[in-house]
Amino acid sequence: MIEHEGIIEKICDNCVTVRILQQSACSTCHAKGICMAGDSKEKLIEVADFSGGFHKNERVIIEGKESTGYKAVLWAFVIPLILIILTLILTLSLWDFSETEAAISAMAALIPYYLILYLFRKKMAKSFQFSIKKWEGRTVDKWEGE
Repeated sequence: MIEHEGIIEKICDNCVTVRILQQSACSTCHAKGICMAGDSKEKLIEVADFSGGFHKNERVIIEGKESTGYKAVLWAFVIPLILIILTLILTLSLWDFSETEAAISAMAALIPYYLILYLFRKKMAKSFQFSIKKWEGRTVDKWEGE
């Protein structure tokens, strides 16, 4: 399971909005102050909750399946990389584009891909479900087992 600690921002009907601090893997490193590679951002996550057992500003744990993380990586990084490589191969070998034209074509091929993802964002959001549970006083924000 992937777990993140967060604070409830608002509750509307059966939807709880939780603010989490998304950190890069190296943000907890002792050298992060001079490295500049680590970063963190606040994110708002909407979670369906029918229990009614939560209140605003309460500390909670957001859980997601590990497979959800893999699916997100596939859609956000792996498929676009494959699309770029295929476009480069097709434009350089089959269509005899120059290297500059092939590079521009490969980048342009991402426009319809991300547009399609944007158009289907609500449908895709249903497959990226999270659950919410009470905070137990422990710190999380990393993959279990690491």
